Amino acid sequence: MPQGWTEIWLWVAFIGMVIGFVILGIRAISHRHREGMEFSMISFFICLWAACMYLSMALGHTITLAGGQEVYWGRYLDWIVTTPLLLLDLGVLAGARPKLIGAVIGADIFMIVTGVIASLTTPPENFIWYVISCGAFVALLWALFSEYSATARRRDDKVSKLFSTMRNLLVVLWICYPIVWILGAQGITAIGTAWEAFFYAVLDVTAKVVFGLILTSASSTTLAKASNSDRMMKTAESYIQGYQGE
Repeated sequence: MPQGWTEIWLWVAFIGMVIGFVILGIRAISHRHREGMEFSMISFFICLWAACMYLSMALGHTITLAGGQEVYWGRYLDWIVTTPLLLLDLGVLAGARPKLIGAVIGADIFMIVTGVIASLTTPPENFIWYVISCGAFVALLWALFSEYSATARRRDDKVSKLFSTMRNLLVVLWICYPIVWILGAQGITAIGTAWEAFFYAVLDVTAKVVFGLILTSASSTTLAKASNSDRMMKTAESYIQGYQGE
């Protein structure tokens, strides 16, 4: 069972996720039968799943000992579901091809799984897996700033700007995760478990609740244009034609 400030921050994050999925659930209901309703539904489920995982960690259900350290593997169970959904949001906003979205999500899952292995192993092997996981993260960032962004620039101006805002927010937050990991209990132990729990709580709530609120606060017209399948197909065709012309 987590104790002290570690437990407090887990409960704070749980409450934050509950508030998030309630608000986003209401928005999902109000947006039903509209183009773009999937953004509210995905954001709602992201917060709902994260809330369940934080509850499991706060109750001590998804914690194990590895190398003498507590490993909160509930975080990875959270991330392996929620981070692909966040990337799906970005992919739809960008109008990216399904195969490209699938490839990016595949890199993301690889990153999470190798991160789990890094957390469950002891030095120096854990740092090897950490580097492998970071390598997948770099590939993911490259895809977001190259392929995703190139496709997004061919979309409606407001949709393109919304994509850039959401991408930049997510990238800044996600860069912080490997930093917290290397400083935390599974890394060089420069910070205690309580501080680690605090930083992850802030990052998770921001990357899920705040991300979802900003995304679903966009105008219904913008979200409808982002969601429009015909427009996405035209964007894909334009991208292919541009690529063939190079």
